[in-house]
Amino acid sequence: MDGYIPNGERSVSTASTGFFRSVTFRGRGGDVGDVDDEKGPVGLTALHNPGGRVVADLVFIHGLGGGSRKTWTKNEDPRLFWPQEWLPHDDDFKDVRIHTFGYDANYGKESILNIHDFAKNLVGWLHDCPVIPREEQSPIVLVCHSLGGLIAKRAYVLSRQSKEYFDLSERIVAMFFLATPHRGSNMAETLSRILQLSSGSRPFVADLHPNSVMIESINDEFPNYCQTLQLHSFYETTPMSFGVKKSIIVPKDSAVLGYTNERSSFLTNANHREVCKFSSVQDPNYLAVRNSIASIINELRGSQQTVSPMVDYAQLSWLKEKLDVDDSYDDDFHRIDSERIPDSCTWIAQTEAFQRWRDLPAAQMYWLTAKAGTGKSIISGYVISQLKSQDKDCAMYFFNYGDKSKFGIDKFLRTIAWQMACQNETIFAHLVNQFQKDAHLRVADYRTVWRKLFLDGILRLKMSTRYYLVIDALDECRNEAEILPLLLKAAEVNALRIFLTSRKSFESYGTSRPATLKIVQETVPIDSTTADIKLYIYANLHSLPTFGADQEKARSLMIDSIMRKASGCFLWVRLVLSEMRTVHTADEVREVLEDVPSDMDSLYSRILESMSSLKRGKALTKAILAWVTCSVRPLKIEELHEALELDVGDNIVSVRRSIASTCGQLVYVDSSSRVQLIHQTARDFLLRADNMSEFAMERKEGHRRLAMVCLKYLCSSKMAGPKPRKLIATSKAGDNDRSPFLAYAGNALPNHIAMVSSEDDPFFFALARFLASPNVLSWIEYISKSSDLNRLIETGKAIRQYLQRRASHAVPLGKDTKLLESWSIDLVRLVTKFGRNLAASPSAIYHLIPPFCPPESALNQQFGGSNRSITVKGLTASTWDDCASVINYQRENPTAIACSPSIFAVGQKSGKIKIHHETSCQELHTLLSGEPIKILRFGETGDYLAALTLKYICVWNTRSWEIAWQFSIETPCMDVSFADNDQILLAVSRDNRLLAWDLLTGDCRQLRTWVDELDEGYTGDRPAAATISNDSTMVAVVYRGQDIIVWDVEYESVHDIYGQDIGSLGPRAKKRSARAFVRTLLFSRASESGLLAASYMDGELVIFNTIDRKIQARTSANAHSLVSSPNGLMMACGNSAGMILLFEFETLKLFYRIVSEEYSIKALVFTADNHRLIDIRGPYCRVWEPSALFRDTLEEDDNSDTLSISTMPQEYTIEDTQQVIHISALFCAEEEKLIVCGKADGSICQYDVETGALNQVLIKDGQNSAIIDLFYSSHSKLLTSADIDSRTVSYQLSNNAGVWHVEKVFEHRAGDSIVQVLTNNEGTRLLVSTHTSDTLFRINGDGERTIASISWPTRHRYRWSSHATDPSRILLIQDHATHIFEWQNMRRLTPKVGIRMKGSTLGDFSIRAIMPCFNGQVIATTFSESLASRAKSKIFLWNTFEITAETESIAPIPRYEAIVQHVECIIGSFGHRITFLHQNGWVCSADAQSFEVDSFDRHFFFPGDWLSATGPDGSLILGIFSRTGTIVFVQRNEVAIVHKGMEYFEAGQSKGTGKRPGLGRLVKSDPLPNSKLPFTPR
Repeated sequence: MDGYIPNGERSVSTASTGFFRSVTFRGRGGDVGDVDDEKGPVGLTALHNPGGRVVADLVFIHGLGGGSRKTWTKNEDPRLFWPQEWLPHDDDFKDVRIHTFGYDANYGKESILNIHDFAKNLVGWLHDCPVIPREEQSPIVLVCHSLGGLIAKRAYVLSRQSKEYFDLSERIVAMFFLATPHRGSNMAETLSRILQLSSGSRPFVADLHPNSVMIESINDEFPNYCQTLQLHSFYETTPMSFGVKKSIIVPKDSAVLGYTNERSSFLTNANHREVCKFSSVQDPNYLAVRNSIASIINELRGSQQTVSPMVDYAQLSWLKEKLDVDDSYDDDFHRIDSERIPDSCTWIAQTEAFQRWRDLPAAQMYWLTAKAGTGKSIISGYVISQLKSQDKDCAMYFFNYGDKSKFGIDKFLRTIAWQMACQNETIFAHLVNQFQKDAHLRVADYRTVWRKLFLDGILRLKMSTRYYLVIDALDECRNEAEILPLLLKAAEVNALRIFLTSRKSFESYGTSRPATLKIVQETVPIDSTTADIKLYIYANLHSLPTFGADQEKARSLMIDSIMRKASGCFLWVRLVLSEMRTVHTADEVREVLEDVPSDMDSLYSRILESMSSLKRGKALTKAILAWVTCSVRPLKIEELHEALELDVGDNIVSVRRSIASTCGQLVYVDSSSRVQLIHQTARDFLLRADNMSEFAMERKEGHRRLAMVCLKYLCSSKMAGPKPRKLIATSKAGDNDRSPFLAYAGNALPNHIAMVSSEDDPFFFALARFLASPNVLSWIEYISKSSDLNRLIETGKAIRQYLQRRASHAVPLGKDTKLLESWSIDLVRLVTKFGRNLAASPSAIYHLIPPFCPPESALNQQFGGSNRSITVKGLTASTWDDCASVINYQRENPTAIACSPSIFAVGQKSGKIKIHHETSCQELHTLLSGEPIKILRFGETGDYLAALTLKYICVWNTRSWEIAWQFSIETPCMDVSFADNDQILLAVSRDNRLLAWDLLTGDCRQLRTWVDELDEGYTGDRPAAATISNDSTMVAVVYRGQDIIVWDVEYESVHDIYGQDIGSLGPRAKKRSARAFVRTLLFSRASESGLLAASYMDGELVIFNTIDRKIQARTSANAHSLVSSPNGLMMACGNSAGMILLFEFETLKLFYRIVSEEYSIKALVFTADNHRLIDIRGPYCRVWEPSALFRDTLEEDDNSDTLSISTMPQEYTIEDTQQVIHISALFCAEEEKLIVCGKADGSICQYDVETGALNQVLIKDGQNSAIIDLFYSSHSKLLTSADIDSRTVSYQLSNNAGVWHVEKVFEHRAGDSIVQVLTNNEGTRLLVSTHTSDTLFRINGDGERTIASISWPTRHRYRWSSHATDPSRILLIQDHATHIFEWQNMRRLTPKVGIRMKGSTLGDFSIRAIMPCFNGQVIATTFSESLASRAKSKIFLWNTFEITAETESIAPIPRYEAIVQHVECIIGSFGHRITFLHQNGWVCSADAQSFEVDSFDRHFFFPGDWLSATGPDGSLILGIFSRTGTIVFVQRNEVAIVHKGMEYFEAGQSKGTGKRPGLGRLVKSDPLPNSKLPFTPR
């Protein structure tokens, strides 16, 4: 920039540097910024530039009437200008560039500038200033006072909305607000009235008024973009003089945003002006602000030090979101480390055992055991600090049973993976690759996370450095016994050097130690603890009272007394010192020292007894203890404040003060403003049944209390949803008004429901009241927008369990019970049916989702019945259907199935393999193998698909769908599996061989097998069944009438032999006759569990534990086919009676059953997310979405009445598919309001356009041949059909008194399969098109019926259509060329080569459909890349008037090319608009002028299961009535009629690309010109 001063001194500020030695750079088109001697320079001023690598840029922005220097300087003393004089000398800011931004905010003079102008100026400075180089991409942190915060927010919004400045927005990572009036300030109005006495305007002052346009605009837009920012708000607590009165300038409710990503705190005794001025570096308010900023800087520094320069922040943010982790582990570490007294805990680093663990190369685990309260967490913090100080790569985790978000294995694994990824580029790349391949990993359970991220990744990667893992409080992990084998595995392979603390010893877990792993077990030495306690006491001596002439002696006696009674317990000492600070006389000191008991239980009792003497505040104290004891996670101070006010029904001045004065010995507020119990032992004591204190807590009552407060908030007006006619404004105001407590109330409800006593009637009615209110939709919207949809599932399941418990003592009758039952189902179905669209458009819950729910669902009954809303008619199902989709292969015979994270494959007896989309079930590809498919297997990465036939194994690359390998096999194989990251294909054959193919070279080698170890009599026959474990390390094989052999592939030895009767027989067991023959074998997909399932001919199903070598479980199932869920927790069994049984794999507990009498189960598979099950029976493939597959994830503490929950499995009975005749063709006649459908049995039926009901069977001729095409001419009322047996029939329709009459006027059977039929407008000509010929027939009149015929010896895909503007002509599109013929005689009007269709993206795509649109001015064509019905398609739009006999070539209309790439299919015309189905499932429309990439309207979306394959070839069958916009959607054997759907627009979306606006609502269209709603009137 012109104003840059090239003096080479970019570090210009030190403690001795004066104010005016700071460099100020010139802005755009101006001179060097003016320097105001009183207030400081304007523009961006560099105060400190350390040179070298910079961790962040820190920018200070002043407020109203302030300046870049004045605002931050107390008493105008240059030494107190803290951003320049203090921060550069602070070690935490040594590598931070520090700047100020000044602007003219002098309200004493006239100005034309407003907040928007100041924000644009700030954006320009930050983007263009050379002292903040763009190429460095250093993070930017903004510190703002008052008005400066609004300017910063506006600047951030501007940068996010601008392509030019978007890179700047990516760099801004945090904002600190000091008394910023986020919702305006009433004092601005007073100031404006005063300023009216002087001349001129001051727009920036008017902008500060509450409800000003600028304030509302910022508050509307900022929430849409700030979710990734870290926000910190500080508010003033002292009034200041303003004119003749004193007042708080910016009250708390305006200074705090209330966002989930915001931390807020007050500054003690600080008025509006003093919140940013400090007297010294010891000033508590300075420390509060400084520490908050430093925590962000340290976090950024840690990320930059550990993350490869090749990894940018966008990638980090993406991975962090996928892992679903936060930085609480780092917060825990800094909190714990700050509590450690200097020189304490050093003893552990000096021990030989610790040094060997840290330094020696052999695999070791350090296990530190100590009793509760002895400082184990402090020691863990010290170990982490030591490792970091030595530049060791270190990950950490602090388990906390009191915080439900921190005591699970899943969160632990994800957090460790995140930390390691930040420190190692190879690990980072592996995690990114895994999440790109498997989107379901984000919601996978810990077993899947362990296998995919660790076993198959991190533990296998070769890394140059050693990684250390410090785990604190293993005993507070919810599933400590389950996590231990994982830790042992990680330590055994020496991938992680683990240090952990626990109250329990290693032996107490009863887990065997790997032979190659050394476990160093140590207890905290009593002398070391004593020394550290003494240091702790000395560090706190200054705050303890001492009396007498010889105070040193008094202190010594006090220390000795405390040390004698401490017994090595830090927690005891901490509590005693806390009590000592409250005494006032020497006698009270002696009383404390003499009376305080030495054991923790007695000490807790004494503390509660002393609290009983409180004269005031007992009710509040009990409420505080209830919340910190029973809350799902620790609440922040502002969350607890709201909760307590709702709880006690009164206003509270200060929660901090209340805690300190009533229960401060048990409860504290940590550095992150979270309210916590002092220790887990305190929680245990408060909840003990033998605790007789009035402050004792009964667990159920505590959870009831919290649940009632949550429901009270959720039922309040703060949670009210949008009101009719004012949806947008109400929505935005509601979002801003909702308190921080919503984050807890909305998410913790299911956890508390699970713990409340089912006998509690008031809670039952409160829950019913909430579910019956409109607020339930606001809650669903909040969860969808700000949380995890799984919370809805968990809430539904918690309600179901609650009702099951309640049924044991209350008659399950009444409307409230029915309401709860309905919602327990609806909340789960809401996610399974609408999850993807609900997450993308949370506000759809108000208007778009309820109409598509079944009539008897709570959602539909409560919110789907408005006369103004969308209505859905024609479907007979009144309740939710567990069957999401049925794919009918008709004359095919499906035999095998396999599923990857994104697709599933169905093998056919014909050798075809159909590839379907995993979610929508759309057919994407068809592969040809040439032989009947026996087995299908996807590789672990999803990049390969193996198909096993009798003669060979085909391996396809799923990215290109090309055959990678085809391996011939001499004898049939029984199972195949991918190994070694899909580089090896393993197969077990019927001739007792184990074959391994190298997929890099194609080489095959034969591995050593069980035949080499066992007697010949054991293996003389061919195996009856065999299976390979998921990790390909084990093979289970069984011979007819014998026991099961488990072969260890890695060690090439028999692992064990298992018998149905006694389990393990030992690897050297002699051959014997089995009790029953084995039918099928299956290993659990969770390889680490070692579970093997065997189904026997006598009907028994047995689970063998191959690790413990025992029978794990057994039951009767009569299973013919078995499949494991990807997480290994569930197993599905299919039997010959057509029944599917779902079991818990480990226990064989039956939890779901599908009953059918039609076909036996051929094959089963789970989808990758474990939430769907796909079966093959007869010619059908069914996709199931039973709610039972969403296994309960709620943490269940002890709750006695949970014993009454029914263990009976859920059951679902499916109707006989043979009685269901699917609709195979559809035609909608506009003039006649007629819906005509052809069916799979050859019948043609007419349906009611209003109700979707079957009105009349028009044709039923007994041929039983499926109708494949229908064409209707409204002008001539001629209906023509074509069936699967190549028969074409035309019928003349007439209507008499509402009844349709049909007369056959033409019939013809072609010699080849018919592709298409159509007639001319007059109904005199009929074109019948087959693959080899096109024949034109005369329908009426005398003479030869065949008019003309064209033979096509070789042609691929093609399509005919009448000319859109000239009804005497007909168009043919084939091979990227358009041909024109005359309808009367098929005379060709174009050259033989036709009109060449140009288009760079046409490629290998072929024509699939033709549809005129925009009143015939445009022809829309659908091209697809393969014969598969739902293969990838592209839409091209052509100018009709360019299609003439003289035209040589045409090109697609260019302005439409961008948007048509996103069109799934054209539905039809709605008035002058084109209606189409977007790839994301939305029904959209646009007119001819606006149909561009940024210009179309989204109306509504179909449920996910509707988009499953529905036609005879798996295609969607839809239609639309042009005048009314009524849409017809075929659903198997029914037609769904969607009324008024086209009258809805997504608010804020009209003329948009389909991206959901953050605060937009879905509203009904309104043509009133004065409407403020952002829809497009028609």
